[in-house]
Amino acid sequence: MKKMLLFVCAVLACFSLHAQYFCTVEGTELHYVNYDEAGQSVSNETATVSFVGRNDGKVTACYINKIVTNKLKNNTSYTRFDWSYDGNQTVCAEDLVYGPYIDSDSDPDKYDTAARTAMREELKYKGDNSFVLKEHAEGGESMPDRSYALIVKMLKNEITISGAAYMGEEQISTTAGKFDCIKITYLKRTKVVLKSTTHRVTEWYAEGIGLVKSESYDMKGKSAGKTLLVKIVK
Repeated sequence: MKKMLLFVCAVLACFSLHAQYFCTVEGTELHYVNYDEAGQSVSNETATVSFVGRNDGKVTACYINKIVTNKLKNNTSYTRFDWSYDGNQTVCAEDLVYGPYIDSDSDPDKYDTAARTAMREELKYKGDNSFVLKEHAEGGESMPDRSYALIVKMLKNEITISGAAYMGEEQISTTAGKFDCIKITYLKRTKVVLKSTTHRVTEWYAEGIGLVKSESYDMKGKSAGKTLLVKIVK
């Protein structure tokens, strides 16, 4: 057993030398502040690395994100991000049914494949919201379009990501430190019933961390909000 544990640790350490864009240290907390279009703080978000493992030759990790919204009575919500790395590229998918599962007062420890499948059926989730971050991607290299839909508060939400591309590398400084990041940009179109909005989103991801910064603008170039990594607790 001891030899097996040492082997697993060695494998994870080897992967950490490559460019996986997520943290592989369980218990690490990534603290973010979310801002509105006027630059005012609207919520604080903590992503906790809750599980790291290895599956089918890939290193995997799960982030559980707790969002506390300012000036609301029932102000706490949750979401989850599942990450994987195969030695060449990082894949990330936000688990959009985890939050509704928690809101239904279900036991987080019982959230498994069966529970996820049941919630997807209940929310009529369709499509694929996962995205890929490649190592050493060239600036201007395109990324695949994707789309997905689900029912949120009895309203159908349809999201389309298009025109995504790598924008090279850039160093980002926040109160959490300085990070060498890969930069991506894309158009996000959200349709709720008959109303549609489109934003240009730019995101920066750092190796061994994940998201460092995100900015959104409407199609007239007006800010629609941003997210910043402000602290890392290990």
